[in-house]
Amino acid sequence: MSIPWMISLLVLWLLVLVLGFLLMGALRSLSLLEFRLKQVEATRPSRIIRHGLRRGAKAPDFTLPSVTGGNVSLHDFLGRQVILVFVQPRCQPCNTIVRSLNRLVAQDQYQVLAVSTGDVGEVHEWANKVSAKFPVVVQEKLTISLRYQVVATPFAFLLDEQMHITSKAHINDDRHIRYLLARPAGFLNEEELEAPTMQRAP
Repeated sequence: MSIPWMISLLVLWLLVLVLGFLLMGALRSLSLLEFRLKQVEATRPSRIIRHGLRRGAKAPDFTLPSVTGGNVSLHDFLGRQVILVFVQPRCQPCNTIVRSLNRLVAQDQYQVLAVSTGDVGEVHEWANKVSAKFPVVVQEKLTISLRYQVVATPFAFLLDEQMHITSKAHINDDRHIRYLLARPAGFLNEEELEAPTMQRAP
């Protein structure tokens, strides 16, 4: 076997080895990428979480600190229809809907209860700024939001006198609130009220 032939064969084997190492590295990178994607998917809010607990479900009870002092419990409002709305201070649509919610409170047909993220001082300042005329309570991180399977704000549930969920919707404006209140008589599809400007809770 001639020397040039041996050199060519050696170079060829070296090339095969290099390509083999590159292939192994690429497969390892793909495996790592797949693992990370699965982790992201596992922690990303699902369609169920975006749309909340199903209608007809019993609303989970809770007791949370109020921005005006003391604690407020959901069961305090048994016997009344409750609009339970999830908000956060830095959510612009949350500011927008307060006036409409205040009107409902003034009409005395519904009890409005807002659950916010953030610290009590920050949420208290927000409630004063928007002139909320209804109880505003503060959850720790997303503890109550996750129990209700919703992490976007503003999101509301209409509860009947026995605290069953009769309706739910993203409520960015008066139209969405009207849909929320009308849906016990004629439910709309979940996607119909997917609000384009809803804000994910931090």
